[in-house]
Amino acid sequence: MKKSKRVKNMNQIEFKILFRAPKYPVIIVSANRLYSAFDINQLAEGCISSVPIENKDYIQVVDSTGSEFWYMPKHYTLSPGFVFKKWTKKQIIETFNNSASEKRILQEYSMKSLSSKRLDKIIHDICTILKS
Repeated sequence: MKKSKRVKNMNQIEFKILFRAPKYPVIIVSANRLYSAFDINQLAEGCISSVPIENKDYIQVVDSTGSEFWYMPKHYTLSPGFVFKKWTKKQIIETFNNSASEKRILQEYSMKSLSSKRLDKIIHDICTILKS
């Protein structure tokens, strides 16, 4: 297994990325909210702060290409999802609109004209909303 990047942060916890790094920005899907990250330090902090969704032992991370990555809290490791999976525009928007983060911000992302919106633009827009 090739280790591509390591980051020491917060309490000197080692955060590892295996195989390949995600394309930024990314959305981190936690049980209690969504996080956004625009660089590796924000990604490490968001992953370490996240709680897996029920019945999963990993945290889902979606990069700007729609590729899914899995963060394994036990090993402080992020890697591409083991089952090839690309998130659709609709899945990403529904995940945001149904999240606790959206309810806290009170800003829903429009589902209109999805065919004319680029996936990376949707993810960037949602990450910017989450950051505010």
